[in-house]
Amino acid sequence: MEHLAKAEEVLLHLLEDQRAAINKFCEGYEAWQIGLGAILVYIVVGFVWDLLFQEKSVFERTKISVFRIVRKIPIVRRMIADQLKEPIKDIEKSMFKHAPSVAHTTLPSHMTPEAVLSLLKKEYENCGDPVKRHKSGKVSGSIYIGSDDRFNKISETLTQVYGMFAWSNPLHPGVFPGVRQLEAEVCSMVCKLFNGGPEACASMTSGGTESILIAIKAYRDWARDVKGITNPNLVAPRTAHPAFDKACAYFCINLRKIPEDPVTRAASVRAMARAIDSNTIAIVGSCPQYPHGTVDPIADLGKLALKHNIGLHVDCCLGSFVVAYMHKAGFTDFPDFDFKVPGVTSISCDTHKFGMTPKGSSVVMWSSPVLRRYQYAVFPDWPGGIYGTPTIAGSRPGALIAATWAAMMLQGEDGYIENCRTIVTLTRQIAAGIKLIPGLRLEGRADASVVAWTSDKFNVNRMVDPISKEHGWDLNVLQFPPAIHITVTMAHAAPGVVDRFLADLREVTAEILANPTTKDVGSAAMYGMSQALPDRSIVVDVVHGFLDTMYQTHVLSDKKAD
Repeated sequence: MEHLAKAEEVLLHLLEDQRAAINKFCEGYEAWQIGLGAILVYIVVGFVWDLLFQEKSVFERTKISVFRIVRKIPIVRRMIADQLKEPIKDIEKSMFKHAPSVAHTTLPSHMTPEAVLSLLKKEYENCGDPVKRHKSGKVSGSIYIGSDDRFNKISETLTQVYGMFAWSNPLHPGVFPGVRQLEAEVCSMVCKLFNGGPEACASMTSGGTESILIAIKAYRDWARDVKGITNPNLVAPRTAHPAFDKACAYFCINLRKIPEDPVTRAASVRAMARAIDSNTIAIVGSCPQYPHGTVDPIADLGKLALKHNIGLHVDCCLGSFVVAYMHKAGFTDFPDFDFKVPGVTSISCDTHKFGMTPKGSSVVMWSSPVLRRYQYAVFPDWPGGIYGTPTIAGSRPGALIAATWAAMMLQGEDGYIENCRTIVTLTRQIAAGIKLIPGLRLEGRADASVVAWTSDKFNVNRMVDPISKEHGWDLNVLQFPPAIHITVTMAHAAPGVVDRFLADLREVTAEILANPTTKDVGSAAMYGMSQALPDRSIVVDVVHGFLDTMYQTHVLSDKKAD
């Protein structure tokens, strides 16, 4: 007690000294001057705090500000606009390489059913030969179903299912109780695939992006309600899908993107742990991540989530039914990643990928209905009545829900297990083959269905034009670091496809190695330039041009187009 009394005496003495010093400093100032000074100090401290302690570094924010100011200079703005004309023109040329002979921009007075079907079949159905390209097995991802007779019969069945439910809408479960039941059954089946417990629950969405959007929205609302967090942040590896960027942009959440392991490309648990603070609402892991096909260490991320009492979302949109069936297909060395892992609170799975269902369907799963409720949108005071939806959309296509259910039933466990075994075997075959090609090396790990490669001998972007334009392969170009990847699907299971792919890679690589001093041109120069640009807003302008072109009905420079 004596020590406490002395400590208290010392503290009071220090406070008295500080009070006296402040009073002495303020002598000669009027009250309004002191008040104004306090306000100015508060503003300056706030400015300095915002300057130093934001999600982006001072350097990054300064760089963005400088580029923004420079771009406002008239001569610079004109120079950039002139430089963008050529790439935008090239985009337009590529976009309209395959197009209908006539663009229909106004409604006709009427058309017969026969005329509509004829027009669609003649001008649109085979525009760009998508069926031919799919059957060739030269497309990465995109169309995940195979091209043999079995899958053709499934397509025919799904066409009939669409017709049965074309006018249904799950927004009105009283009118369409069958569709409501089908959606509930799809959710139940998918939850069981991912080892959900008795409380596990789910919702169907329009795709992986919506699944991720509503998951992050739910974590934001949960954290605000339960933990009082009003300035939320999300911690994710740099390789996480851009849907997480989109979710954070939409819902005003700070996204902390953490560099991955430079060798395996897996999420760095240690680095992510350092980024977590009292405002973190959740962390993210992928199974696998899109760029390199590496599965993040979900078990370790689960421990991290439990330690900090935050959510862990596992993005299985790409892995979907392949990773769900790894163990049953005989790949017992595949790590646990789903609800069996303590700490996993939500999972997104795209049924329209390796679930082999029609495009536009995904499932977001929750470990508990308590969390799922935070994804809902409910408006009890609308004059039109009490309104609530489980996902972002209001009306949804019941036909798509029915087709998803039908496709899953047609595949069944046996079909999915065989698909998984085939796809993973092909993936490992391609990875092993690339390792044997002089000049190439794998980027990351080919853990499931994606194989990525790069080169230490040459700019790997030099492979893009010859492998696509000369050999016809439709692959995916990566950046930071430069690489290329292929997503293996059932279309690659056709006889000879993998052998032909590896042979083409060997040929292209040998040609590049034989001409090491050749200047980068075409795609190699374009991708190299885009990755080297310090002002990323110029890249954004090019993408804006691409997106604008998607909504054009004809080439704008062609005055004769209808």
